[in-house]
Amino acid sequence: MLDRDPIVIADAGPLIRLAAAGLLDAMRLTNRRIVIVDRIEEEVCSDLSKPYAPEIQAWMMSMNGAIEHAETLEGIAIATLRERATTSEAQDKLKRALRNSGERAIREYIETMDPQDTDEALVLYEDGAVPNLMAAATVPMTLVTTRAFVREIEERGYNLDAVQALEAVPYNLKPAIRTVIDANSGPPESFPK
Repeated sequence: MLDRDPIVIADAGPLIRLAAAGLLDAMRLTNRRIVIVDRIEEEVCSDLSKPYAPEIQAWMMSMNGAIEHAETLEGIAIATLRERATTSEAQDKLKRALRNSGERAIREYIETMDPQDTDEALVLYEDGAVPNLMAAATVPMTLVTTRAFVREIEERGYNLDAVQALEAVPYNLKPAIRTVIDANSGPPESFPK
């Protein structure tokens, strides 16, 4: 799978919602390599008392190397700040740095991808800031909300109960939106799915 176009998890929301719906394995059905950057992994798995954290962690461990755990400079910086946060001033700095660090790590990862090696990255998101953050990318990608992703899984016949399972979760979901970012054609084009 390492040479296949990636499916990138752009924030914690898709993982939590897919776990709540019992649909984490739906990502494997796309036959893409799954990428989770360090900051997103920490957000969803570092505190196992958070909803669905144990399920997400167990799923990641069960994937036997099918997930690329991407280390980012953003993740390294947060870890360094955490080690040095011994004063209230340093703790405030860490708190400010943590805001949107997952999204910044995703952007950093996307920017390291070689457009020559990637036909298209599929980026799952729930955070409304992600489309603007990715708009200037040089790698062709399609941004999809969790709802749009699950609808596509069902439409392709991979899981005929996927939409029903997702719609039953107790979380707000963004509308089903696909945004195509073609680095050569100007601003992104969004359309409901």
